Amino acid sequence: MTIASMVQLPVAALGTDPAVQHITESDLLSTPPRITDPSRVMGRLESGGLGRPSFVVVECAEGRIPAALVLEYGDADAERTRSARVWSRAGGRGIAPLYRLSGDSSSGGYVTA
Repeated sequence: MTIASMVQLPVAALGTDPAVQHITESDLLSTPPRITDPSRVMGRLESGGLGRPSFVVVECAEGRIPAALVLEYGDADAERTRSARVWSRAGGRGIAPLYRLSGDSSSGGYVTA
């Protein structure tokens, strides 16, 4: 078993990137959503943990699927920043992109076998 550190991404910089979609905790779904709007697709989020993956509705701007999803959570600190979890697109074809956890500002790493 090893402990690998996660890539820490500057969340503030991601906020201005059009290839990034900000999501909220209420956007996370435990079952795949039914999508009828052609400007949206279902994204699958893998956390790297023991839990099952989550699903989210991904907004496609100009037919492009976002390269990253950002979820800010918790209370803001004295510098008005919040913890954030970032998923980066890792594959998936067509209408079901796969996103893998690439950064979590409240975590120092994760355990692998």
